[in-house]
Formats: sequence, structure tokens, C-alpha cells
Amino acid sequence: MAQQDGGNRLRVLIFVLALLAIHIMYEVISSLTASLDMSIRALIVTGAFYGTLGLMYVSVVVFLRWENGGDVAGLGIRVEKETTSQIIVGLIAGSVGALLVYFIAVYFGGSLRPAAEIDADLIANEILLTIPVAVVEELTYRGYLMTRVERLFGRTIAILGTSIWFALLHFGWWLPLGSVPWHLILIFTFNLTLGGIVLGLSYYMSGNRLWVPIGFHFAWNVVAFVLFPIFPHDPVLMPEIFQIEWGLTTILGFILGLSLVWVLVQEIKNRK
Repeated sequence: MAQQDGGNRLRVLIFVLALLAIHIMYEVISSLTASLDMSIRALIVTGAFYGTLGLMYVSVVVFLRWENGGDVAGLGIRVEKETTSQIIVGLIAGSVGALLVYFIAVYFGGSLRPAAEIDADLIANEILLTIPVAVVEELTYRGYLMTRVERLFGRTIAILGTSIWFALLHFGWWLPLGSVPWHLILIFTFNLTLGGIVLGLSYYMSGNRLWVPIGFHFAWNVVAFVLFPIFPHDPVLMPEIFQIEWGLTTILGFILGLSLVWVLVQEIKNRK
């Protein structure tokens, strides 16, 4: 048993380091192409973005085979009777939570994306970008990594540990160092850790299925990228308060979203 646990720990450690290497590779490519023509750079970076998601997915498949079996569907994405309702729960919770952050910004004068920029093309592009992000990241962090850490250290450490790692691997948002104040980096990292906790709890609340966190992740990101400026690329007013994922109001959005997940999942269970 001790030898088996040792092998599992090693596998989790290598998987964690593989994720780090994949994200570093993406940032290196982005940095090396900074001096290229804008259109060429956009093409390369977009390819690197989808390549990153592809490598994350392949990593999950490879590590499942290393465990002597198991398929991706077994991580919580099998299509079942409750799949549609669980996706809807995630979509409602994620969008309502993100919209709370938006309406607070509207009421108190935070920076928002100009209405003239919000059109069908923007919405369609964000949807196309966000679907693979939500699916692959949830499959990677919640479906594979969190469940493997849970086997070794228990559920609490699994949720907290993978949420912290999920947040830290978004380091590309505050590179290069010095471009974003440290207090914003700390708030951003805390917020994404909280977001990971919400997604992890959503996984367990819904019976170890990924559909609720996928729906939540998707809806949250679409609202965030459509209705808010892209900070720190775009300057915003008081980002530590109003900017989604960078500001303190994000905490309220995540708490509301998690509360809705709990209420709606219980409603589904009660109707059985």
C-alpha cells in the first residue's frame, strides 16, 4: 500500500509539473513573438493557445493510461439523464454570479466595455474560445487532478490545493513582473483560488460530475470577457474593487454563484 501511494504521489507531482511546463511554453511563445507583425503574432499566439489546451487534454489521457486504464468520460463527463439539467445549473449560477459583479460596477461607476464594442462577432468569438477552455480546464483540474489528490490527502486538501495551483497557473495575466501592482496580483490569485474552490465544490455537489463546473466556468468567462474590459491590457478604474476576477466584488459573485449551485442541485435531487 505504501509503495502504491508513493507511485500515486509521484504521478500527481509529475502531472502538476507537466501543467506548469505547458503554461510556461505558452508564455515563452507569446514573449518571443512580441516583435512580430500584429496579425502574424495573433495567428501564432492563437495557435499556441489552442495547442496549450490540446496538450492539457493529451496529458490527462496519457496519465489515465499510466494508471492502467480508465477513460476521460470516467472523470465526470459521461452523458447521462441529468446532464442537461446540470449544465443549465452551471450556466445559471455562473452567469448570475458574474452579472452581480457587473451590476455593482454599473451602479458604482466601475469600468465596463463600451456598448459599441459588444456585437454578435464578439459574443460568438468569446463563446468559441470559452467552450474548450471550460471543458479542458475542468477536465484537467477538477476531473483528474483534484480526484487524484483526494485519494492521497482527502477532499479538503484536494479542493484547496488544486484551486491554489489553478490560480497560480494563471500567472500569464500578470507578466512581466512589475506590469501589475503586487496587491492586484494577490487579490487576483485569491479570487481565482476562490473560483477553483467554487468549481470543486460544484463538482462534488453534483455527484462527482463535471457538467455543473463546466457550465459555471463557461458562463462566468463569457460574461466577464464580453461585458468587462480586458485588464491589464486595457486600463480600468479601481480594478481592485470593480474589475471582474481582479476586484473584491468578485468574491460576492463567486459566493452567490456557489449558493445558486447548492439551491438548484438540491431542487433537482428533490424532484427525483
